[in-house]
Amino acid sequence: VPPTERRVAAMLRALGRPASDVVASLDPRNGRATLEKIAANAVMAGCRPEHFPVVVASVDAIAQEPFNLHGVQATTGPAAPVLIVNGPVRKTAGMNSGRGCLAPGNRANATIGRALRLIMLNIGGGVPEAVDKSTHGFPGKYTFCFAEDEENSPWAPLHVDRGFSPTDSAVTAYAANGTQNVATTILTNPFDMLLWVADAMSWMGSNNVVVASGEWLIIFTPGHARLFAERGMSKADVQRYIFDRAGFPTAQMPHMMREHRQPRIQVGDQTKPCQKPEHILIAVAGALEPYHIVVVHPWGDSCAVTRREPEPV
Repeated sequence: VPPTERRVAAMLRALGRPASDVVASLDPRNGRATLEKIAANAVMAGCRPEHFPVVVASVDAIAQEPFNLHGVQATTGPAAPVLIVNGPVRKTAGMNSGRGCLAPGNRANATIGRALRLIMLNIGGGVPEAVDKSTHGFPGKYTFCFAEDEENSPWAPLHVDRGFSPTDSAVTAYAANGTQNVATTILTNPFDMLLWVADAMSWMGSNNVVVASGEWLIIFTPGHARLFAERGMSKADVQRYIFDRAGFPTAQMPHMMREHRQPRIQVGDQTKPCQKPEHILIAVAGALEPYHIVVVHPWGDSCAVTRREPEPV
C-alpha cells in the first residue's frame, strides 16, 4: 500500500506522539526507527491505525538486547520473530486468537507481522543475500503473529506470567526457526499428550542443543489447557512435566558436541532441550478442541522479550 502522507498521518494519530520520536535503533544497520518510519512501513504492510500500537510495541521488543536482533537478522538459520499479543488490544485490533490463528484470513495477524518484517528490512537493514544469510528461511519470515485466547484459557496469559498486569496490552517477541504439529487426536490422557510434546522437543539438531541456551514456545489449544487444569496442573506443572521427560541420552551425541557448551543442558546422562523448565513458554490459542499442539522450534541465541503497548497521548 503506498505510504502517502495522508495514510501515514492517520497511522500516527493512533498514538498522538511526534513523528520524529525514536522508538529504537535496529540492528544491524543501527537504523533509527522513528514513529514516522514505523508508520510508513505499517501502511505498506496493510495495517490499519488500530494496529499501529502493536507494531510499535513489537519494534521496541525486538530491539531489546536479550532478543539479539543482530543475530536474528544475519544468521544462516531460518530465524524469524513470532509475535504473541495479549491484553485489550487484541480486541481493538481485531486479532484472531482462535481457529486458524497462525493461518491466512485475519488482516491484523497478517499485517502486523508483515509490518515488522518490512521494518527489519527497510530500517534495520536485514536485506536477504547481503545481510540475511538464512540458508532456506521459513514462511514465518513473511509474518508470524497471533493473539492469545485469554478468555478460554484456565491459566493466566503469557504477559501476566512475564510480570505485566492482566489489563495491560503487551507483545512478546520470540525468535523461531519453524513449527511442528503434534497430533493428539487419538489421545485421551493429557499426560500422554505432554509426553508427545516432550518427544517433539527431543532431538539433537535443535539450535538450543547446538548453543546450549534458548527457550521453546508451545501453543496449546484451550481444550488442552482445560484438560491439564482439570487434572490440577498449573503452567509450571506442565513445564516441569515436559522438561523432565524431554531429552535424549548424551552418549548419542557426536563427541565434538559434548566438549563445549553441552554440559549447561545436561541432567544426569540426558541432554535437555533447554536449561530449565521456565524456558518452555506456554501460550493458549487455536480452536477449542484438544486435537493439535504447535511446538515452535527455537533459534536458540535469543530470549523472548515482552513490551507493553505504548499509551496514546
